[in-house]
Amino acid sequence: MDYFQRLFRSRPWQKLIPDFEHSVITGGFGTWGLKDYVTAAITSDGNSIIAYLPSKRTVIADLTKLEGKNAKCWWYNPSTGTAINTGIFQTSGSQSFTPPGEGDWVLVIDNASANLPEPGRLK
Repeated sequence: MDYFQRLFRSRPWQKLIPDFEHSVITGGFGTWGLKDYVTAAITSDGNSIIAYLPSKRTVIADLTKLEGKNAKCWWYNPSTGTAINTGIFQTSGSQSFTPPGEGDWVLVIDNASANLPEPGRLK
């Protein structure tokens, strides 16, 4: 739980709005009520998307929901507290993401111009 706490302290967690309508994570989210369901949220200012994947699978994120022209994307391992930068993508469409390994992962997508720290790290 310490690593989850670090993750949420590195982002404005109080601004998170749940993605109940699947407008942010548009594919690969699983079935509500089952243990493999992807839980996602976006901040009210459009600077961050956070999606928890309880198992390895490909998800599709609609990057047009973010502010800015580019999205900086990360995989955060809640078991170790490490973050892996997966690159910068234009916010002009959707993008597929697959975790780098088995187990649970957190996809963190940020407005690149917001200059947020690596997930799990404080400025």
